[in-house]
Amino acid sequence: MSLFVPSYSFKEPEPFHGDYLHNPYQNMNPSHWQQANFHAHTRQFAGLTNGRVNSNEMLDSVYSMMGFDHVGISDYNKINEYNSSHPSYIPAYEHGYGVFKIHQLCLDAEKVRLIDYFVFQNLSMKQHTLNKLADQCRMAIPAHPSFVKGGYKVDDMKYLSNYKLMEVLNGFRISTAHWDSALSNGHLVYLIANDDSHDVTDVTDIATRFTMINAAENEAEQLLSALENGNAVGVDFPIINDETHQQKQKRLEKNLPYLKQAALKDDTLVISASKPIKEAVFIGQNAKILKTQKNVIQASYIINDDDNYVRTVLKFDDGTSLYLNPITRHENDTIIKQRLDKINYPRTIILWSVYLMIIGSILSRFLKSYKKSKTI
Repeated sequence: MSLFVPSYSFKEPEPFHGDYLHNPYQNMNPSHWQQANFHAHTRQFAGLTNGRVNSNEMLDSVYSMMGFDHVGISDYNKINEYNSSHPSYIPAYEHGYGVFKIHQLCLDAEKVRLIDYFVFQNLSMKQHTLNKLADQCRMAIPAHPSFVKGGYKVDDMKYLSNYKLMEVLNGFRISTAHWDSALSNGHLVYLIANDDSHDVTDVTDIATRFTMINAAENEAEQLLSALENGNAVGVDFPIINDETHQQKQKRLEKNLPYLKQAALKDDTLVISASKPIKEAVFIGQNAKILKTQKNVIQASYIINDDDNYVRTVLKFDDGTSLYLNPITRHENDTIIKQRLDKINYPRTIILWSVYLMIIGSILSRFLKSYKKSKTI
């Protein structure tokens, strides 16, 4: 029952600080990019969930045609074991039933957590869910945070912790406001980008938002490790509504850029890609635009002492955008991620006691009414 979730207290967060600049791309190899989508649905539970016509084979076939190395399936509240013998297989599912779409994408999941809260969720409920999911999967990822008003709120990300990735790019929404809220409050959270595909026969539903992962092989541990360490890039690929699947495949093959360099040279961030950059936008604390460069082969930004983090978006002539993970400040090269949540046991005991008294009172009245009606 949602009433009996522990009540959490949250410490105030600390923004990134220190003299050490951490670059998640410091070990990047520009010849090692794996094209991946981790969020897609097939028809399950006799069509009750929204997988429309997608079968395992259809989904695998269409994404492979589009040049994807990793084709992940994340059915609602069910781990799909299709192609589980492949070295890149990662057991995954989308957790959540609630009307406000407070969902989590669970990667490398041991089992499915069946408990969720159908309507209202306060901050304690959201944190409790992330904590419980973290015990059962390697990555519990807030999915499409901006999808529904009343779901994950931008201010929630100030306090929520104990998660490694956020689905910043999703086929339905882009959630940079939530990401910048987390980053501005010192949470080292990297991005993941996914189509959230429900119908692969619709060309606008596939190969639109996805992740390029810097890994030598399309192998599960390498993919997961690169994601955890931020050695990945989110892609927003432009939609053309009336094109065929074959036309989109050719457009991807021709136009899709990749990151060649994201290097720190002393305090200067230097970035280049496989294609000329139409616009490079450097973004920092509280989503402030720090610098914009246009029509360059190589973009650069000198990181100032008061820049807590710097993330970059690269835009290209065809409309494609690459979203890079942030450069962040720390005391030293030992990166410690902050945890803000702690169960407030006195408050939890008081609340649960009140709930039990209310439930007991309701049951008592019901029983008295029932006995009275039987007597009559």
